[in-house]
Amino acid sequence: MKNSALFSFLAILFISCRTDVTEKVKTDVYDGASLISVSGAVTDLMSQGTYLNLSISSPYLETSDAASISGAIVEVYENDILVSTLSEVAPGRYEDSTLLAVIGNGYRLLIDVPSGYGNATGLWESKTDIVNTPFTLLSPMFQIMEDDSSWIDFRTGDSVYFADADSCFYSPYAIWNDPIGRGNAYWIKNYWTTKIYAPNGFTGPLFPQATEKSLNSSINIFNDDLYVEGTQVSRFNFVGPPYTVFRDTLISLTYETRTISTGMYDYLLIMFNNINGGGLFSVPFSPQIGNIHRQDDTTVFGLGYFYATSVRFDSVTLSHPF
Repeated sequence: MKNSALFSFLAILFISCRTDVTEKVKTDVYDGASLISVSGAVTDLMSQGTYLNLSISSPYLETSDAASISGAIVEVYENDILVSTLSEVAPGRYEDSTLLAVIGNGYRLLIDVPSGYGNATGLWESKTDIVNTPFTLLSPMFQIMEDDSSWIDFRTGDSVYFADADSCFYSPYAIWNDPIGRGNAYWIKNYWTTKIYAPNGFTGPLFPQATEKSLNSSINIFNDDLYVEGTQVSRFNFVGPPYTVFRDTLISLTYETRTISTGMYDYLLIMFNNINGGGLFSVPFSPQIGNIHRQDDTTVFGLGYFYATSVRFDSVTLSHPF
């Protein structure tokens, strides 16, 4: 893909503000005035549905946790029709597990923040975010051996064949179909790994037990801006190390893929560039403007992005080939 970015999952926890350097857009970065901060989505996950974390945005250099906003009225509109009023299940946490995203539909928020929250008090709304069509797998995920058929034994420095090695490197791949038309974008998260001691391979028995091992929490985002109109087929490398697989071990990998709109992709890409663009002579921060603004003044933006997504999970088990 033309555009891709790999960054820590912590990067999507919206903890600080950026500002437009023009007078056209006003945010609270430099004056420290508290506005609104949102983080949430409408999903098609049966166990999750729709959720929103609502708080006061923190000044640019603030390191303390943002204060939650309680007692707000949060309405969700589907194609401009009111479909749900979220319930506050914890301070600043609003949910409706029954409201599921529908592919092709657009969703937006209307948030009424009660008095007592300073500049955050009042009506806020988000721009409509549309659920893109997810890609489809033409072939299940499969493992590809790295470095052809040889491997450098780190203990001796000699090149050996995989058949003679105690371990080998694998990466997970898949053949997939991108939906017709341009403008599709995705994020893929390393979700979990199960490492199984299996001295007899898939034939078993699998003992003594399966153990879970956490991956580095990371997200890869990409879009299809190089594609022409029409269905596109590609071999996609599900981002990871490659993984070291020993003779007596099976590793099961699962990846969570979320569709994202062009607006959400651009927002995350700017965030990635801002976070990774440090240095004495680096380019100044780009405006980190989300899709939340005051209803009575569309030049006043809050922090964060409310998006709509279709979620899928894919997995593969890696094993030593010999």
